[in-house]
Amino acid sequence: MLVKDMMRTELISIGSQANLAEAAQTMLRHGVDALLVIDEGRVMGIVGLRDLFTTPISASHADRMVTWRSEQQLLEAWRSQTVYNLFNDEMLTVSEDLPLMQAAALMVNSGKHPLPVTRCGEIVGMIERMDVVRALLAADESS
Repeated sequence: MLVKDMMRTELISIGSQANLAEAAQTMLRHGVDALLVIDEGRVMGIVGLRDLFTTPISASHADRMVTWRSEQQLLEAWRSQTVYNLFNDEMLTVSEDLPLMQAAALMVNSGKHPLPVTRCGEIVGMIERMDVVRALLAADESS
């Protein structure tokens, strides 16, 4: 099975100037763990749920260590900070023709998920850990 067989083709994105609360609401509304960050019509990077909890330091930063004193303090940070200040511009992508289990290993070994899926250099979908689980269970049921 290949990534293209299980990827999600609906690309959910957010503008770089949106605040983090808007990003959180968009993720919840669409049931996704990450959003592509768009600025002037081009993909700049990705922001995920994990990033929201490490604000003001991106989850991709090696020395992240944030302690929140209260829920209110974190919510205030979400309302006051923009996606631009937190997104990860070093996206790890996979080709749509990559075997699904190789994508799963990449997610586990890199700690990055979901992964944008590319075709000829363009992002055409996203693959999440849940998509791999769904594929495995479907394969088990059909055998």
